[in-house]
Amino acid sequence: MTKIIDIQDINEELFASVGGKARGLNKLIRFGYKVPDAFIITDIDKDETFDSAVKHYEERGFNEVSVRSSATLEDGVDFSAAGQFSTFLSVKGGEEIKKAARGCVDSLNNESARRYASTFLQSAESKMTVIVQKMVNARCAGVIFSRAPMRPGFVLVEAVPGLGENLVSGKMSAQQYRVRGTSVENMPDHPILSRREAIQLGQAGKRAEELFGMPMDLEWAIDKNGEIQWLQARPITISESVTMNELDCDLDATNFVYTTGNIGEVMPGAVTPLNLSTNMYALDWGVKQTYIEIGCCNKNIPPYSFLASYYNHMFFNMTNIYRVNHACYGTSKESSDTSICGKVLEGLPGIDMKDLPAWRRIKNTIVFADLVFGGKKAKRGMDHVVKHLHFDLTQDMNGIYKQIIDKFDALKWAQYYHYRASYYSGGQSAMLNSLDKDFADKDAFKALVAGCMTQNEGFESANVLRMMRVLAEEIIKDKPKAAEMDSTQLEEYICHNACAKVKQTYLDFMSRHGFRGLREPEIMSLPWRDNPESFFISLRSVLASVGKGVEREEKPWTSYAEELLSQYKGVKRKFIMGLIEKARRGVCFREYTKAKTIYVLDQFKQAYRKLAELMVEAEILPDTECIYFLLQEEVGRLLDGERSLVKKAMARRRIFPQQQEMKFHFAQLGIPQPIEATQSDTNTTMFQGTPVSRGTAQGFARVVRNEQDAALLQPGEIMVSTCTDIGWTPFYNIISGMVTEIGSALSHGVVVAREYALPTVVNASNVMQLIHTGDLITIDGNTGKVIINKKAV
Repeated sequence: MTKIIDIQDINEELFASVGGKARGLNKLIRFGYKVPDAFIITDIDKDETFDSAVKHYEERGFNEVSVRSSATLEDGVDFSAAGQFSTFLSVKGGEEIKKAARGCVDSLNNESARRYASTFLQSAESKMTVIVQKMVNARCAGVIFSRAPMRPGFVLVEAVPGLGENLVSGKMSAQQYRVRGTSVENMPDHPILSRREAIQLGQAGKRAEELFGMPMDLEWAIDKNGEIQWLQARPITISESVTMNELDCDLDATNFVYTTGNIGEVMPGAVTPLNLSTNMYALDWGVKQTYIEIGCCNKNIPPYSFLASYYNHMFFNMTNIYRVNHACYGTSKESSDTSICGKVLEGLPGIDMKDLPAWRRIKNTIVFADLVFGGKKAKRGMDHVVKHLHFDLTQDMNGIYKQIIDKFDALKWAQYYHYRASYYSGGQSAMLNSLDKDFADKDAFKALVAGCMTQNEGFESANVLRMMRVLAEEIIKDKPKAAEMDSTQLEEYICHNACAKVKQTYLDFMSRHGFRGLREPEIMSLPWRDNPESFFISLRSVLASVGKGVEREEKPWTSYAEELLSQYKGVKRKFIMGLIEKARRGVCFREYTKAKTIYVLDQFKQAYRKLAELMVEAEILPDTECIYFLLQEEVGRLLDGERSLVKKAMARRRIFPQQQEMKFHFAQLGIPQPIEATQSDTNTTMFQGTPVSRGTAQGFARVVRNEQDAALLQPGEIMVSTCTDIGWTPFYNIISGMVTEIGSALSHGVVVAREYALPTVVNASNVMQLIHTGDLITIDGNTGKVIINKKAV
């Protein structure tokens, strides 16, 4: 039977049935907030005439009112259903009250509401309560978010003149006031609110969060008398808590130096939440574990202290990296900068930390030396991890997820051993590069060192391209015009029409390298084995080079070594030759453990893909991609029944493309903030970068941002990209040179480039903005210069 109840008289027994809006208003009154007089119509009969509501409206002496829906599935902690149901403003008179109330009830079954319930709740069942509330004669109105998006510690107050409906309906842009305590950040020009009013609203919003026990979204109005009236209170739902920097590292970063160096090449762009909580967490753990062993920090240092996420982009925390410089002998800020960033970070501070006592530093240095000279130990440790990792993917959803959690240490230790191998590689390289003081031309010295690292037998990543080239040669023998096929035709040929030798060579390649691919450290990215389109696009470029007989003249690495050693004699000459050989060996250790780390990650990729498929079959996920936008622990909570996490995943997926497009400074003090595209001089025709692979090349530029761009590369073109990726290496067969905005001599893609004598320049700022596809350019891998000879028309 239909009931009419004044808003302040709703008891807690009715809370579950009167809907979110009614509950929110009732609680605001209980907490002492000024709420305009209102009553609710609940337990509405199917054939309700609303005569009793009109009678109550008249008895209360109401005049102009708003009539709002308050559905039971609306304004909850997990789901808001915002905008799904009807609201009527400035309603006056009995007949209009009836019409508006009927409109609210009918909206319960409109197409939008049904679709919302079906998508997010797997149910369309809901009950409707109607709220009739006095209209406020508003001077201004707006909303409050008790936690300002992307501004931790602040309350966001938004205001518009007149009715707040202008704001929530999207008809009018709001003025924004970010309030913290008794201060307002950047008052707008010609403000709608006084500073006092903004502070008063902000404090009321923060108090509401404390009273409700959760982040809140509140609607308010200030009447002509200057009094604040509260119109709605609802929780900020699980999806609304998703912001661009929802998953930011929560350390106090005020005095931390962050860089995209190294990690910006390993993992360019934004990472998915699942990758952040798995592979990136493991990488941070691996670095942290080595620092604990060295004695640079204790076990209580929090996660993401060395590798942090902001806006879902990854950054090295250089300030914590600098701990080693005060805990050991033989290291410095400059050496730490060079090992991570490939250059010294000028103008940025080190860590405010006292040197440890001499006896501690000596002890730590011994452990550090074991890491620097422990390349074989790192390789043996990695082999042990790989040998003992196996998933049984025949189990059910819970069984697979339990395996993922139980075996997660394998990924952490794989990253640890790769980082140990990197210590060896970086340490030997740093000692070799310390000889630059003996050379007047520093760029020429860097180019000589780069040459000494070429033609390295046993270099795993270069073997990817070698085996792909062998496959291409076998295909040309079997089908001479194979280079003219597109990727789809090529896949059809190999799978169904190729000779036995080609098929076996293809299977051999996939058996050894099928787990590699573009953006391979991202758990969402498919490897070549499961992404044939990507593989055959890459193979086409290799076929093009084999078919046209493209060969690149290679100078023996020993020639570079002789040139570097020419000014040394006797014992010192032998010592430096030993450094060269150890640095070459270090590259092999590092690339071997990198490949095995990707192999270990691929085991988790397969497990998560299978889990996602099972969750889709069980109607827990709408599609398999959704799983990558949950944190690892959230996947477990979803399996336990927390279905609202699906909406959070979908909200994260919507903003992910925007995060991918964000750019950041190479290094900065404090929390990294996205930057606008650099407004450089568009007439710039010369760039200075770092030479990492010797030789010169002139050709037309091809700006490569993704795999589709790479597929358009033509023989002789110069590839211009943000960074290198192991997935680009098949294209090294046809291009004549490469230039990137970031990178270092030890970048995985750069090491492969050297193996193929591909002139390469890295750290060339702004080339992605100022060089365009079709520009005729020259790059000099001896000096690091990049010149635009002629702009494309």
